[in-house]
Amino acid sequence: MPWLFADYFGGNVGNVLSIGCGDGLHELGMARNGWAKSIDAFDISSQGIAKAKEAAATENLSINFYCDNFENFLKVEPGKKYDAVMFLGSLHHVKDIDAMLGRAREVLTPNGALVLNEYIGPCFNIYDEARISIINGMLDSLDNEFKVKPNARWSNPSFEHVMATDPSEAVRSALIPQFVRLFFKPEIERFFGGAILHPIFDHLNSIRLNDGSAESASIVRLIIEFENMLTAKGVVGHDFVIGVYRPI
Repeated sequence: MPWLFADYFGGNVGNVLSIGCGDGLHELGMARNGWAKSIDAFDISSQGIAKAKEAAATENLSINFYCDNFENFLKVEPGKKYDAVMFLGSLHHVKDIDAMLGRAREVLTPNGALVLNEYIGPCFNIYDEARISIINGMLDSLDNEFKVKPNARWSNPSFEHVMATDPSEAVRSALIPQFVRLFFKPEIERFFGGAILHPIFDHLNSIRLNDGSAESASIVRLIIEFENMLTAKGVVGHDFVIGVYRPI
């Protein structure tokens, strides 16, 4: 956030809309640093918005946090124009990606910026057998003390499980890079891995791997390097992207 808003955008980006803001962590940071003239931010979670509002009130920060959902945002006629529209981990929850990106372009000023920090990996986090084999091979190679349980393994969730837990999670995530280019041109775009680190994370003993020992630090570095090598060779793709885009 400091790099993006202080360095890249030069300290003040004007009017900002944050779509799917959760409990407002990023927006609160923007307001504290004066990186925007005004901030509107919405999320479907009433609990998240209540927490965000409380934090803003406590610090006397002027942020318009409100409850809304993607569908209503698409239906209501846009009034205000924004200099930046942000999806920080929320666009991969949108089913109607083309409509959402079209509306984002519609509410932007002519030279406004779309800001993404998103998961773009396989839909519903359902991986192919080659990736599953790599992940589980790495888990098998670790001593039990570095895993949450001795038989820690990755297995794809069933479709029924996905629908029962969070049917919006990564619902159309793999389509995001292609659909963004229908409405926007990239000004800066950086893909940053995650194909191994993301799924393996929940199977690792985070307490042991954060104990400051040379063994733990070496394992973490090796996993990161292994993923970087696989990504560079095209064995696995990038599951995350950060970018700034301008309307076409």
